[in-house]
Amino acid sequence: MRKLNAKQKKLIDKWFDENWTGAGSLYTVDQMSQADQDKLQAMNDHETLWQNADRYIGDKACENVHRKKNPWD
Repeated sequence: MRKLNAKQKKLIDKWFDENWTGAGSLYTVDQMSQADQDKLQAMNDHETLWQNADRYIGDKACENVHRKKNPWD
């Protein structure tokens, strides 16, 4: 089974950090520009690329939300 490689994760991390505005703002690879999606695919295209990328983005979003201090505490 193939998975995201380090270069793909770095590209997603950069995109995520530039576009994250809070909980619910990013959740799928479809929100990336077509150019970034093409770069991601050219690096390591495989059958489950888009599912793997969505899962990675979702995991990053959850980490960001849970790392923040709850404003109601």
